Amino acid sequence: MTALYQQDQGVLLDKINNAISDSIYIYDLNERNLTWLNKRAQERYGYTLEHLRHMGPHYQEATIHPDDQAIVQDTMAKARLLKDGEVLTFEYRFKDSKGKYHWHNDRVTVFSRNQHGEVVSILGVATDVNERKAVEEDQKKVIEKLNLSLSAAKMGTWEWDIESNQLTWDQRMYEIHGVKIDPTLNPMEEVWRRSFREDMEQTNIKVSEAAEKKQDFYVTYRVTYDNQEVHHVRCYGKFMHNNPSGHRMYGVAWDSTEEFMTERQIEEAKAKLISAAKMAALGEMSGGIAHEINNPLTVIQARAFQLAQMVDMEKVDPAKVKQAAESISRTADKIARIIKSLRSFAREGTYDPFEVVPLKAMIEETLEFCRVRFYNHGVEIEVSPIDSDLEIECRLVQLEQVLLNLLNNSFDAIQPLENKWIRIAVKEQLDYVEISVTDSGQGIPDEVADQIMLPFFTTKEVGKGTGLGLSISAGILRSHKGSLTLLKEAPNTTFVVRLPKWQEEEALNY
Repeated sequence: MTALYQQDQGVLLDKINNAISDSIYIYDLNERNLTWLNKRAQERYGYTLEHLRHMGPHYQEATIHPDDQAIVQDTMAKARLLKDGEVLTFEYRFKDSKGKYHWHNDRVTVFSRNQHGEVVSILGVATDVNERKAVEEDQKKVIEKLNLSLSAAKMGTWEWDIESNQLTWDQRMYEIHGVKIDPTLNPMEEVWRRSFREDMEQTNIKVSEAAEKKQDFYVTYRVTYDNQEVHHVRCYGKFMHNNPSGHRMYGVAWDSTEEFMTERQIEEAKAKLISAAKMAALGEMSGGIAHEINNPLTVIQARAFQLAQMVDMEKVDPAKVKQAAESISRTADKIARIIKSLRSFAREGTYDPFEVVPLKAMIEETLEFCRVRFYNHGVEIEVSPIDSDLEIECRLVQLEQVLLNLLNNSFDAIQPLENKWIRIAVKEQLDYVEISVTDSGQGIPDEVADQIMLPFFTTKEVGKGTGLGLSISAGILRSHKGSLTLLKEAPNTTFVVRLPKWQEEEALNY
């Protein structure tokens, strides 16, 4: 059998040659030319062996990419020093007969030596890696774009080996945290040393939960630079599933100090707008409020005059004195309630804590601002029965502002009408309540209804409205996890306030 193989050695080599997809060649180091190339490579690249031999010492200049010729020449020089069995590996671009370049991963070893033992020719096996190089090039472009995006956004990247608890930063991360770039520093220790302790304790809880549950996380914390500047850092981390190198998290972080300051300025501007809208509402009610206070003062003056007369006439009747005193006390209490409501309504309530309040009392307190004004203008107010035990968790001042805005809008809208009325109704559900404010108007046109919640949109004449009432009201209700809706299908103009009874989690500030 061995003899048979030896006899068929040439046939066997031909079969192996045809089966191998790589390019196999013999290169003469002295003549600097190919002396042999397998048929598969000749067919693939469109060269004949005679064509290649005809190139002579110009073979490399004719077939190797100009940028790769130095690599090839350096490898050929190293090949002269190879020991038998040693292999050199290198990559270069090879040009076919049509002028198209192909990336080759080439492995060469000694093929023959002269009588002095010097290497004179090498055997090479070159694999076409065009597809791999194309993928690498695409990945390189993606990485370049990503780095450009991160650089433009001033984001830093980090990697956390969960098992070894090793945190690795890129250069930008050091800058974000105000740390000098020093590979000997432990990023984990630097974060803890520079961060606000309460921030980092919360961050540590969120990150630990994310690692345990194999989830992503998003945190914000503050760091203090060496110059005592406080910077706000936002950080996003992603858990990498099925990572062969173990459990790891990768993420980005960025200095959000300017973003934080902008958000704070926006919040302050919102608070000023809310206050302005609130003062505008009070201005519209001022006439009625003055009348509401003036009437009790008249009563007090009359009772005081009655008491003074009894003293002057020396006809002091204890029963009448008591009656006058009780009347003065009741009237003073009424004025006190009005003043208390005014002071409460006029102050800023955006950051008030949530409190449990009776809904009926809240509505009645708000109506204290309206009754006289509405009565003087022939507007009838009707409130449906409300369970005195019905309570909601809210910021009282803010909800009073919402209700007052709706009442003011209804009052202005129905002034031209002959039949003027406003109805307030409360509907209780299992987990929420609905407060509807309906007036005698015949609804709002669709083109207006679609814009009515937008800031600064108003249908009132110049000087009569700011266009902020409904927009602010909708924002307040969102911060209560509620909503403000215009019922387009209702026969009369109807706005519905929907509120949860309880704020199970802390609501967002509007």
